[in-house]
Amino acid sequence: MSLPGTVVDNIRVICKDQELLSDKSKFCHQIECLITSIDQINNDPIVKERLEKLKHSIESCVENCGRVYIFGSRMYGIAKDDSDVDLYFDTGDCFSGKISDDYTRQLQLIDLFVKAANKEFIGLEIMTETRIPIVRFTHDSTNFNCDLQFRSGLAVLNSDLIKLYLSMDERVRWVVIAVKHWAVSFQLLCDDFSTYSLIWLVLYVMMQYKIVPPIIDLWRMHQKHAPIYTEGWDTRICFNYDQLKPKKSSKSSLSKLELLRYVFEFYSESNSIRLQKYVLCTVLGEILPKKTFYSTFISKVNAMGNYQCQIEKFEKCETLINTNFGSFNRIELQNPLKLCNNVIPWLSDTNMNLFIDLCTKSANSM
Repeated sequence: MSLPGTVVDNIRVICKDQELLSDKSKFCHQIECLITSIDQINNDPIVKERLEKLKHSIESCVENCGRVYIFGSRMYGIAKDDSDVDLYFDTGDCFSGKISDDYTRQLQLIDLFVKAANKEFIGLEIMTETRIPIVRFTHDSTNFNCDLQFRSGLAVLNSDLIKLYLSMDERVRWVVIAVKHWAVSFQLLCDDFSTYSLIWLVLYVMMQYKIVPPIIDLWRMHQKHAPIYTEGWDTRICFNYDQLKPKKSSKSSLSKLELLRYVFEFYSESNSIRLQKYVLCTVLGEILPKKTFYSTFISKVNAMGNYQCQIEKFEKCETLINTNFGSFNRIELQNPLKLCNNVIPWLSDTNMNLFIDLCTKSANSM
């Protein structure tokens, strides 16, 4: 008698999970080797030269085109040799969000790029089903697989912020790389569940254990800096963060492996049922009830002060906020810069349930 496909798949997941995490020393050795390999790639002058060549090739496609920025894994230092390259093309004073709400204009720019692209760009594919329209291709002379978008520089600044958080404590980067390796092993990552989303889910847990500070603490350290607006949101915390280095040390003595287990436990089935009633608030490092998220967030942040620029923008987005954080059977986490957005808006129920199930099994196997 043959077993149903779903049962077979579950058995495979359980066996693979036990194999991946049951031998802790072996798993830790795998992650250390992976980090060594990642560091070699990120510090390799030849790789850096290839990335610059890629940027120059894209910028050369259109006359008076502007500037190309790299963001994502390649920027914050967790990319492997075969990792894709995420790129933002600023065609002229659009970094701050001039066309961020103009989907049609972004598609027009993608179309212009595709028409101007030479034979270096292989397999050009315009992706319109994604949250932000992108063009996907392989760059022949560097062999990089690329995703290029034209929306705004917010993705670049979000990557800057992640880079800062990963530099705060070596355990944070270790856990992030370990969780990404775990997610890749189970083929969990996809267009609707990105590495970016996964990283913020991990960073939120790091906030709970005081390994890294919530966003509000970074704001306090930037009080003297003038606001810098991107898509209408104040992004000044992504600049001048060298001044934060002496203030970033954590007093926690938790080990890397303990923190990894806490990530899995935090999103395991028993806890996720409770979490689905709340918004995971990256600004405060707290969970806020979904039913009153809009008013509670404003009240709490106003009481702390020094956050007026963001609150003024936040207050204008009530309908959008209630839509983005209104599902009571999903995990929802607040974007650290664009505060009206959910970090994992496109995560399907199937993938979310798989993520919770894998976290549960992984926590139990450790």
